[in-house]
Amino acid sequence: MSDVVFGFFAFIAFVVIVLFNVGLLTPHWITIQETVTSNSTNSSSPSPTTRTCHHGLFYSRDCPESENVFDKTIIGLNIATSLCLTIFPLFWLCISCINCCGKSDDNECANGCCSLYSFFYAAGGLIGLVSAITVSEKYDHDLLGWSFFLTVAATTIILVQNVLLFTYCICTRNTKEKCTLFMVYRRHHNYD
Repeated sequence: MSDVVFGFFAFIAFVVIVLFNVGLLTPHWITIQETVTSNSTNSSSPSPTTRTCHHGLFYSRDCPESENVFDKTIIGLNIATSLCLTIFPLFWLCISCINCCGKSDDNECANGCCSLYSFFYAAGGLIGLVSAITVSEKYDHDLLGWSFFLTVAATTIILVQNVLLFTYCICTRNTKEKCTLFMVYRRHHNYD
């Protein structure tokens, strides 16, 4: 795979990580209208007040006293996706790849690091897809907010990248590039 294509895929992966984690941590997943009965100071009868609550996975912005609307499965799936996209690959990169690649001039170590990151990236995309399907089945589409759609966009980009990589692997089967689904690298030929 050329350096330009690899750089483009790496840039898109960085954008996806930012999109997903911003969507994960912001409180605009679901917008719900709640009616609250309150006593006004001028009248003795309670009057209903309607307020808009923006719920996120972890907290609610406008209605902090309301309970969390998401069950633990949805929260767990999104945390697992975030871990697969950011924490596991960065941990692996910092610990294993830096130690391995610093000691060796061989590209085998770097190829192994790229393949492991690609595996977690693909797994995060599939887990994110399951999470998006679960949320969209459980809640009406009119209630879903922009935070949810950021995670859907990130997941969609991951799945499109995986399809493109798989297609690239199929198309380059008989060329100089050796390719598996999670690793693309050039074959090294030693000529005497």
